Amino acid sequence: MSGAQNLAAAFRQLDDALTTAQFPLPLYGADRLRTLTVTLGQQLRDHLMPRADRLDAPLLAVVGGSTGAGKSTLVNSLLRAQVTRPGVLRPTTKSPVLVCHPDDEEWFRSDNVLPGLVRTDTQLHDSRALHIVTFPDLPPGLAVLDAPDIDSVDDANRTLARQLLLAADLWLFVTSAARYADAVPWDYLATAAERNTVVSVVINRCPPGAVDEVAGHLAQMLAERGLAAAKLFAIVERALPDDGLLPLGDVAGIRQWLVALASQTEARSQVAVQTLAGTVRSLDGELQELADGMRRQQEALSELHDDAARAHREAADAVDRATGDGTLLRGEILARWQDLVGTGEFMRSVEQRISALRDRISGWFTGDQRIEAVEVAISDGLAAVLRDAGERAAEGTAAAWSHTRWGRDILAAEPGLAVPSPGFEQAAEDAIRAWQSDVLRLVEEQGRGKRMRARFLALGTNAVGAALMIYAFSLTGGLIGAEVGIAAGASVLAQRLLEAVFGEDAVRRLAQQARAELSARVDGVLAAELSRFTDVLGALAVDDEAPARIEASRVALRSAARDAFDDLTKPVGMD
Repeated sequence: MSGAQNLAAAFRQLDDALTTAQFPLPLYGADRLRTLTVTLGQQLRDHLMPRADRLDAPLLAVVGGSTGAGKSTLVNSLLRAQVTRPGVLRPTTKSPVLVCHPDDEEWFRSDNVLPGLVRTDTQLHDSRALHIVTFPDLPPGLAVLDAPDIDSVDDANRTLARQLLLAADLWLFVTSAARYADAVPWDYLATAAERNTVVSVVINRCPPGAVDEVAGHLAQMLAERGLAAAKLFAIVERALPDDGLLPLGDVAGIRQWLVALASQTEARSQVAVQTLAGTVRSLDGELQELADGMRRQQEALSELHDDAARAHREAADAVDRATGDGTLLRGEILARWQDLVGTGEFMRSVEQRISALRDRISGWFTGDQRIEAVEVAISDGLAAVLRDAGERAAEGTAAAWSHTRWGRDILAAEPGLAVPSPGFEQAAEDAIRAWQSDVLRLVEEQGRGKRMRARFLALGTNAVGAALMIYAFSLTGGLIGAEVGIAAGASVLAQRLLEAVFGEDAVRRLAQQARAELSARVDGVLAAELSRFTDVLGALAVDDEAPARIEASRVALRSAARDAFDDLTKPVGMD
C-alpha cells in the first residue's frame, strides 16, 4: 500500500480502538477524556479518514468565530450573494451552511465528510442539519462553511462549532476589534497552532483610525502564540448598504487568497497535507493521555472491587471465628444443650457420664423433643452471626467506597448497597438449615458401619448431629475466663459422646468436615451479597484490552505517518 493508504488504514484502526475507550468513574480529568474521545472519533470520520483516502479532494474552509463577529456577512460578501442568513437573535440556532462549486457537490453530499450531519437544501433551525448550497462563481476545489458561534450560549452550537473547525482543512477565523483578545477565541487558535492548521484571521469592525494599531497588536499576539504564519486581514467598521454586503474592496484580499488556493493544485495539496500532518502529530500525546486515563479507571475500579472483597472476606472470617472458638457455646445454645444432656450432672466428671451413657445408651435421646430445641437454638444463633456479618460487610464496603468521590457517586446511585439485600436474611437462614442437613448427612454416612450401627441407632441421627455441631463450635478454642469451664465441658461431653459412637479419629475428621461445609455455606451467602457490588462495578468496567488497543493504534499511526509525509511536513517528534 502507499503511504497515504497506510495512513488511512491506521486511522481506521484508531477509530475502532476508540469505541473501547471508556471513563465511567468521575476521576480527575475524566470529563475531558470523555470529550476528547468523542472529539477524536468525530475528527477521524469527519476529516482525517476521508482526507487520507483522497488527498486531492476539495478543501473545506470553515468560517468560525465569536458571536456577532460577522461570519455570515463575511461569507456573503466574499461570494457577493446572500447565501447564508446572518443571525439576529441570540443564541442563533441555525443549520451551518456549506457553499461549494457544483463540480464538488457530490463529494460534500456524500458521507465522506461530516457523516453525522443530515444534508438539506434549506437553512433550518437545526444545528445538526448541513445546508448545502452550490455556487458556480466559487472556484472548484474549495468549499466555504459558515459555522455556529464558538461562544454560543447554546451547548449544541458550541459543540458543533468545534467539530466543524476540527474537520476543516483551513480556518477563516473571524473576530472583531472589540473582542479579539477574548479568551475563547484564543483557546481555539491555540489548538490551531498546536496542530499547525492553516489559518487566516479576519479582524472585523476596526475603528477607521485604529486599523493599523489593532491589526499590529493582533499580529504580535498571533506571533507570540505560534501563529506567525497566519494570514491576517483587517476590515474597517462601516454601515452596510441595503444588500447587507461589505464593499468588495474590504474583502478583496481574502477573496484573492481563497481563489489562489482553489485554483492551484499544488497549493491545495500543501494545505491539506500541512493540516493533516499537524493533526497526526497532536494525536500522539492525546492518545497517550487516553490510554493512561483508562488505566487509572481500571486501577480505581480494581480498588473498589478489592474494598468490597476485603469487607466480605473479613465477614466470612468473623463467622469462622465465632463458630470455632466456642463463642456460640453460651446463651440459648448452651442452655438447650444442657437441657438435653442433663443439667444436674453436667459439671460432673465427663468420664463418669460417658460410662453411664454406655450403660443406658439405648433410647436415651430417642424421640426427645429437646433435640429439636438444640437444633433450633443452633439455627437461630448461627443465622444471627451470619446476618451480623452480612450487615458489617455491606457497611464496611460502603464506608470504604465513601472515601472517594466516585465511590460516593456509586453509593448515591445505588443506596441499597449500604445494607444487605432484601433477601439476605432469608438466604442466611436457609444456608444454616442446609448446613444442619449437611451435618446430618455426614453422621448418617459415618453411622452405616456395622460395628457402630447399634450405638448410632440408639442415639439417633439428630442427637449425634447436634453433638457434632456442638463439638465443631469449639474446635479452634479461644474462650477465656469463666466461660472456659462451661463451654469446654459442653464441648468435651459432645466429643466423648461422638467418640463412643464413631471412635476418636473419625470424630475430629467429622468435625473438620462439618466446619468446612459450614464455611462453604457461609461463603455462598456472602458471595451472593458481594455480587451486588461486583455487578455494579462490572457494568462500569473498562475493557481490559482497551489501553493496549489505543497504544497499538498510536504506534501504527506513528509508523504510517513516517511513510505518508515527506521530511518537510513530517510531524515533529513522531520519529
